[in-house]
Amino acid sequence: MFDTHTNKAICVLPWVHEHLDLSGQQKPCCYGSPLSVNNSLDNVRRLMLEGQQPSVCNRCYEQEKQGESSPRIRETVKWVKKFAEPKIDEIDIQYIDVRNDPTCNLKCKTCGPGASTLWAKEKGITLIKPKYDLNKYNKKNLKKVYMAGGEPTYNESYLEFLNDLAIENLDCEIVINTNLKNLPSRWKKIIPLFKNFTVTVSCDAIKQLGSYVRYPLEWNKFEENINFCRNNNISIMFNLVASNITVHDIKNTVEWMSQYTNSISLSPVIGDIWTHAAVPIDQRQRYIDNLTKLKKFHVDNYHAHQFRLNVESLIKKYSEDNYNKNLHEMLKNEIKLQDMHRTLQLKDVDIFLNSWIFN
Repeated sequence: MFDTHTNKAICVLPWVHEHLDLSGQQKPCCYGSPLSVNNSLDNVRRLMLEGQQPSVCNRCYEQEKQGESSPRIRETVKWVKKFAEPKIDEIDIQYIDVRNDPTCNLKCKTCGPGASTLWAKEKGITLIKPKYDLNKYNKKNLKKVYMAGGEPTYNESYLEFLNDLAIENLDCEIVINTNLKNLPSRWKKIIPLFKNFTVTVSCDAIKQLGSYVRYPLEWNKFEENINFCRNNNISIMFNLVASNITVHDIKNTVEWMSQYTNSISLSPVIGDIWTHAAVPIDQRQRYIDNLTKLKKFHVDNYHAHQFRLNVESLIKKYSEDNYNKNLHEMLKNEIKLQDMHRTLQLKDVDIFLNSWIFN
């Protein structure tokens, strides 16, 4: 039943998974669209069993139409291989994806105020934190927990949950998506206790540019926290968002990451001003050269296919797509506005970027 090639609609997540995000809206997973009264999870499951593709899951189906491997395929294959197929007539929440607090200690360039209290403060926006009861889950039954934010290491409810889980279920796989700007001592105590703990680290560039893109990251402290994870046998994975302020140096970034792990997820940025279209044609060769050097880069099997597809897609876009002067102007204005509120200035961080953005 959960053969993703035989059934082009099926996904394991609606049977075993619950996703709680910052908006308070229910989705089939973090990749899906919000559910409505007329499109419940029950309806999603029914359609999938009939081989029909639910509209809330179109993001995966569209990726597959483009010849890409989707989260639907990757998550289902991985789950079934590790835990076997779930019973189709029994919903058993064994995997939770929790993002219940936008409290964050960074203002990452390609993020936004909806996912960061620090960003919201700069923009003068008030955020409402959704309320979720993590104690409603049967901790002994959980096989996987994914925690994001905001920044999860600032979330007291996450830490309390992990402390309770450590008493009842040390076999549970834990993944936290963190910027690793800070790793409090209480987290350093709890993380090594679990048998399968992965730190998924958000990192788009290295050293001073890395601190600028994910402001106000302190690079030396960041590396210190990475090394703590490595020295305590904690699995490390990197999430790299490829934008027009990072791709020109992306080869160096990926090479730096490879000293810690080959588990690297590369995702093209979402958001017009940060895309290739804002880059003038005569400035793109450096972007293309950096991306071309990644084509044969060794990435772990789980991420390799999507990594290469995204690299090829970005090369094609930087090589063929038209320049959008309006986007360039909007990018310049946004960088100027952000730099007014921050101590790191682009002109002091990256000469190449500063030259074409403010030319």
